[in-house]
Amino acid sequence: MHTPPGELEVGDRLSQEEIEDAFNTGFGYRISGINPRRDTNDNRYILVFANEDGPYSDSVRQGEFEYIGEGLSGDQSEESPGNSALIDAVLGNFPVYFFYKGQDNAKWEYQGEIDVLSYRREEQDGREVLIFSMEHRASSDAQAPGLYLIPVSDDWRDDFSQSVEELHNLQQYAEVPPQLEGIDRLRIWATTETDANKKQSAIDAMEPNDCLLFYHDGDFFAGGIVGRTFENPDAGELLWNNPESRHLFTVEGFTHDAPGIEQVWEMLGYDGRQVVQGFTRVAQERVEDIRREHRSLESALFGEEEREPSTEEIEREKSELAQAVESEPELTEDETQYVETRRRARDRAFTELVREAYDNTCAVCGAQRESPDGNPEVEAAHIYPLSEDGRNDVRNGVALCKFHHWAFDSGWLSFTDNHEIIVADAPNKNGYHELKQLEGQSLHLPENGDVHPQPIFLERHREIHGFEQ
Repeated sequence: MHTPPGELEVGDRLSQEEIEDAFNTGFGYRISGINPRRDTNDNRYILVFANEDGPYSDSVRQGEFEYIGEGLSGDQSEESPGNSALIDAVLGNFPVYFFYKGQDNAKWEYQGEIDVLSYRREEQDGREVLIFSMEHRASSDAQAPGLYLIPVSDDWRDDFSQSVEELHNLQQYAEVPPQLEGIDRLRIWATTETDANKKQSAIDAMEPNDCLLFYHDGDFFAGGIVGRTFENPDAGELLWNNPESRHLFTVEGFTHDAPGIEQVWEMLGYDGRQVVQGFTRVAQERVEDIRREHRSLESALFGEEEREPSTEEIEREKSELAQAVESEPELTEDETQYVETRRRARDRAFTELVREAYDNTCAVCGAQRESPDGNPEVEAAHIYPLSEDGRNDVRNGVALCKFHHWAFDSGWLSFTDNHEIIVADAPNKNGYHELKQLEGQSLHLPENGDVHPQPIFLERHREIHGFEQ
């Protein structure tokens, strides 16, 4: 697989000539949007460029964004070199390097590798274009979640109440920006465009899982966690009749149980007047001091150990996990750093999806027991366990009754790649003869084969418990 030039780092700003030298390639007269390439070893890669004042004004920030395919006139074709290369990248195992240039910048900013998640056709200005959903790939040394202090003025207090304190109802609009499509209700807020470098740097640095403290009338009155970020003046116009509110972020885990400003100043080691004068990202070294004294930043600010994930947080994680079955399974979690509440939401989402997939039925014995108040007895078991950093992937799960869950986790039972039951060879142990009757039986699996246990996880379970010896 192609590897990026060793001297290239995320955030570097390069001229066209410097990019050509780094990748040992050429672009001719000028750089264009999508550039499929191969290196000297015939390894495939793509260079993608987005220009703020380009023909489509692609809006790009760290995280997930949309990118319009190549073709300036007529309907865009899936068979054109650039578009077909990006389509291949949805499932292909080759890198896509992304560069972005703002209106006032002479050089291209290298934003690192991206994943091409999906694409769709859409009619725009009387022709069909291809819209690619892309996401910046988190680097392995990504910073831990940061902390934002956000003032809410008197003029905006009512809007905050209707957009964050209460779920904002998107169903009231006939049409919403693409970043909000398919969502009925959410908590969302924004900040305005700025010429101030410090504020713009803070806006650009905001990422999912960052913590938020909202300030009004001399104190912090609310808090939450960043869900996702995007830039779109149409969204600001639609939600608050203010296109200048173009830098948007969703708010999860919203709470009024925020620490007072005196407590925050003490935790951060601030001296002087206790007031938040503008949109502020706290210096990361101060945040790290808090994290060293507490289990997490979220727990220090919100007593996060006590808070259960909300329904909306669980549903968001369920949606993400449900989509994951469309890609190749991976054994362990990636490098994403989840705050504790999101981890619990993800665990709950995994449990609910596995139970739903198996219709609350034990895959070993077929039992479908319920408590008197209707709660299912069946449990969602990880095949490759969480203790080994196993993924919350439905294909790494199987629904089991309490007894067979214990037997599976303790090493009495495992499953072949063909989903047949195998039993540990321990005839001198209590329970062996009861369990031995299950040997060779097929699992009770869902009709949807996409969620069946995958060999990558089953093999590791057998290895852990000695079935591969």
